[in-house]
Amino acid sequence: MQFKASRFEAVEIQVPNGSTLTKFFFQDLPNLTGRNGYPVKIQSIVFYNTDIISKSPLTGSNLVTTADMQKSFLTIYQGDLQILYNIPVVSLNALQTGGASAPFTSLQPLLCNLENISWTKSFVSLPSSLTTTNVVYSIGVYYDVNY
Repeated sequence: MQFKASRFEAVEIQVPNGSTLTKFFFQDLPNLTGRNGYPVKIQSIVFYNTDIISKSPLTGSNLVTTADMQKSFLTIYQGDLQILYNIPVVSLNALQTGGASAPFTSLQPLLCNLENISWTKSFVSLPSSLTTTNVVYSIGVYYDVNY
């Protein structure tokens, strides 16, 4: 009998202090690759901005500014195959502020049902370096594991 379990993992991409790079790769994410012997299906990838959270849940680091997120793009690989190219990071915000009466509005994430992602080949890129460094992209990955 197969059992499907939905999970969440917080992920960070660090932008080192003083960095002038325009491409930032994901670290190895063993829970999200299926290396434990169980297939992993990514349900959604969400980027968080400072309107939603003030610090990264993993390290407490400051987040990339909204202006820098607006010029950031996500590229995803499966093995050596580039399957998604230059998705605007701001389009992957799952929550938006909605005002005092309804402080948050939940949106349907745009990415779903991705399998066998090569995380260490996948990256966030920008046309020019970030205006603020020593920050992180704070990312949430919702996924299912089939046991």
